[in-house]
Amino acid sequence: MNYQSEKAISLELNHLNNSEKNQHTVGDFEIFDLSRINVDNIFFSFNYSRKTFYTATLLLGDYILEFEDRKVNLTGSNLIFTNNKIPFGIQAVNRTNCGLSCVFKEEFITKNNSGYRLLELPIYKPGRQNIYSITDTQTEKFIDIYNRIFDERLNGGEYQESLQRTYLLELIFHAQKLDPTDSYIKVNNTTEEITCSFIRLLESQFPIDTQEDIIKLKTAGDFAEHLSLHPNYLNRQVKLSKGRTVSEIIAARIGQEAKILLKVTNWNIAQIAYSLGFEEPSHFNSFFKKQNKVSPTDYRKLKKD
Repeated sequence: MNYQSEKAISLELNHLNNSEKNQHTVGDFEIFDLSRINVDNIFFSFNYSRKTFYTATLLLGDYILEFEDRKVNLTGSNLIFTNNKIPFGIQAVNRTNCGLSCVFKEEFITKNNSGYRLLELPIYKPGRQNIYSITDTQTEKFIDIYNRIFDERLNGGEYQESLQRTYLLELIFHAQKLDPTDSYIKVNNTTEEITCSFIRLLESQFPIDTQEDIIKLKTAGDFAEHLSLHPNYLNRQVKLSKGRTVSEIIAARIGQEAKILLKVTNWNIAQIAYSLGFEEPSHFNSFFKKQNKVSPTDYRKLKKD
């Protein structure tokens, strides 16, 4: 395995951050070796402010994570999984530090290409940054996964992207079984930030393409928990921005998707109801009729006539 030098990695990361013109050259997925060169206090930036990037990073040695209003000192082996909602930097403390990082766009893991939606994975929970300290044995296991990703990158071939995605998901799933040793929760300080986070999370559940797609976040409480906010606070901020409550917006979006499914699929009413998060078809019938003044069955007949 031929790791790239840290100098090359540092330059490449800075290149991504500072050049809007050249960001299109970055693929949906990259893997970097963060082995240090002989310079103190190298600063690695993972703040891709103009694109949607996520990372899965193993840090070995002494580092400082610098958030907007807090610093976290790390030592030993630590895993971090970052999303674009929490800008921060990683500062190496001494010359012996190293690490490995997968950097990828949201499009690299989707329902269609993997069976999973990225924002539904707990480890990428919006507004929260978890830190996982791991043992030597666990470190060896995770390094083995990174090695397989590196090897696939070097070998290439027809199934390179699929295998890299599979190994990345393996890394994520193993990490999700760990308990975080520390967490940083971003405090959203504007109404628009909170509203955008809520709308983005809501839209991540759509469209419903197959009967296996089932809405998991259905209530204001579900969204508030996922965004690390109190339900009343989330509702207040969203209503200030949109003039409607969280529940009203959720209901409208589910109702919109219900109409689409009734028009373009041959699924029965019970299947549509289940995909949209209703435990009983009768609950879906009542919901739909309240919104549209007709039952789902009658609506489907009207659209076919």
